Amino acid sequence: MLSESFQGPIPPPSVLERYSAIDAKIPLMILEMAMKEQDYRHRIEQSKIEIVDKKIEEQAVALRNDFKFGTRGQWLTFVTATVFLAVLAFFGYLGLETAICWGFGTGGFIVISRFFVLNRSDKLKEDSLPSARP
Repeated sequence: MLSESFQGPIPPPSVLERYSAIDAKIPLMILEMAMKEQDYRHRIEQSKIEIVDKKIEEQAVALRNDFKFGTRGQWLTFVTATVFLAVLAFFGYLGLETAICWGFGTGGFIVISRFFVLNRSDKLKEDSLPSARP
């Protein structure tokens, strides 16, 4: 007893010859089936590539928007701090020492407190994450 095996959609020529002995259309049908299968697989792979490309582009757009928002916030902070210091300098020019003390005290308190106080939105995010413990 002889056993043959092959791998792939198209059998070897010797097997195709035996199929053609049964019916001459069978080898053509097998080749046509293999070509359709290959076209199908290529379409599936191409659609996967397109999905990945789309996700990468969406992530790139999101990162660009985050960067724009971050730099906008930095500029806003810079301008606000500059205006604040200019107002305090003007108060100094007018001789309003009490206003200057209040301004530097309040501004210093705000800056220092940002270093020591945990951002509430970050804390809420940490609390909302599922814990690994049961």
